[in-house]
Amino acid sequence: MNTKFTTPFKLTSLALCVLLTACGGGSSSSNETAPTPAPTPTPTPAPTPAQGAVSGPHSTGSVSEPVFVYYDLETKAVIELTTEQAATNTVWDVAFKRSGIFLNQHSDNTVKAYATGNNSDFFDADGKAIAASFIAATAETELDDYLAIKTSDIPTDETKFVADVTSNIIEGFYDYNSTTHVVTAADTKYFIANSDDAFTKFRATSITTAGRGIGQITFQTAYQSSSDAAFSAEQELTIDAALTCSGDVTHVYVDFDINQEVTMADAWDINFPCAADKTGADFTINIADDAQAMHDFDNNYDAIDPTAVAYYGFQRNSYSVKAFDGTPWYQYGVNGGHLLWSQFDVYLIKTPTNTHKLQMTSYYNADGVSGNISFRSDEVNELAGESE
Repeated sequence: MNTKFTTPFKLTSLALCVLLTACGGGSSSSNETAPTPAPTPTPTPAPTPAQGAVSGPHSTGSVSEPVFVYYDLETKAVIELTTEQAATNTVWDVAFKRSGIFLNQHSDNTVKAYATGNNSDFFDADGKAIAASFIAATAETELDDYLAIKTSDIPTDETKFVADVTSNIIEGFYDYNSTTHVVTAADTKYFIANSDDAFTKFRATSITTAGRGIGQITFQTAYQSSSDAAFSAEQELTIDAALTCSGDVTHVYVDFDINQEVTMADAWDINFPCAADKTGADFTINIADDAQAMHDFDNNYDAIDPTAVAYYGFQRNSYSVKAFDGTPWYQYGVNGGHLLWSQFDVYLIKTPTNTHKLQMTSYYNADGVSGNISFRSDEVNELAGESE
């Protein structure tokens, strides 16, 4: 009996051992479950500032002592510069000086502007300002119009963007026929020079060419001294540039006080640079550094009021025609007073790298002092009507 029961027990133990070996249980088992890796969290983008925040007020000085405020649209920061530094600086995009807005025209940062005309309904069919529209508009009421401007509102026609253009004030005194290549005097275009406390109204009436320059030019001039009430009758003045421009002579000089050609050593009012080949003078007229001039192409002025010179639009020899001159951002005196009222138009400002939007919101600080500019500016994107 002992023998019969011993054998089955041993077999059962052996089978159990084989079973346990097959099932395993050590760390080297091929059935071990690998740990589930922790999920990688999706990064949350840092929020960007909401669009539409107003910058300012920024002081642009007084009427008697105006100053520039230079602004970088990319960083939304004022750049502290002198006017001399600004002339060569490529960082600033837009500058403000009293009610004027200037665009950087450096070759490495040529900035242009386009008026969207979003608030053109501030004017009636005749182009007259609707006073109620200007008076009711505020930075808050016009915010939605500003936010609504998006990438698709940027014109694909690049010619719609306008830059500031630097010109010579005595420009347009002649006409050129591109077919016949003939130059003639633009004898209906008058200019008024303000020099040496006197005014001279003049126009070119005849031009004779010499080579590619002016051989001889004839003016009609009318003079008004500081004690005169009006311009004198016109008198003729003929300049022989072909005769003068020889040897070491570089310019032809004219003194309006005595209505004749003079030398550089004399008190002169305008000059003509001599052409490189000395056959005559270039088609350029310059005024003296301490002089100013203006266009009177429609012959509107019989006299100049010396006490109101600042309001005539006299310019230095080289001056800028600002892009914003064509589409002013403000209207004057809509309530019968002397205030400037923003139209809250949205302008697109194109730099070499981006397009930004700009909306002027105020010309006054909290105390009502003028020349304190406030505005909003942001890069144009597709989030129309939303914060970024």
